[in-house]
Amino acid sequence: MSRKIQNIIDHYRKWRIENPDTWIKFTAVQKNCADAICVAALSLNHLGKKNNHQKRLKNVNLESFKNNLLKRQTDIAHATDFHNLLKIVEECKVKGIADVACYDIANRLGNRLGKNPDYVYLHAGTRKGLENLLDYKVKAKYIKKSDLPEPFKSSTLTCHEIEDILCIYKDRLKKAHNKT
Repeated sequence: MSRKIQNIIDHYRKWRIENPDTWIKFTAVQKNCADAICVAALSLNHLGKKNNHQKRLKNVNLESFKNNLLKRQTDIAHATDFHNLLKIVEECKVKGIADVACYDIANRLGNRLGKNPDYVYLHAGTRKGLENLLDYKVKAKYIKKSDLPEPFKSSTLTCHEIEDILCIYKDRLKKAHNKT
């Protein structure tokens, strides 16, 4: 399985070079925290395009979510780490906003603030990918990188990149596991 997983990691790295996350980059270059919160919450990139994860969310829900986040701007700016930042973002969510949106928005803001994930956070897609990789159900909200099998454990991948791989390649991970 290790070689098949390494092939997935290599494919991801090449794909990510060709397809940078413009939502993270656009949030990072905003002139102040309020502007960063606005573009992160509305899930917009430099072209005004909404992120695919949030495409089906109603704009009215994203606006309400954004307003709640703006009320917590000081808390967001002073978050001690990504886990704390994610908790603040989750406390601001409104009806119609799911775990993946909270994670994505916290990740965009965290990147700007230098508060990147120290754990691999699990939402619907990443949880499915992890379960396919491990071949058993996982109930945790997040896992440590060290809890993953090789080559994830010893790779230079960040926790966010692993989260991305688990989500993007969830179906291939099942195939990689089943063909060991």
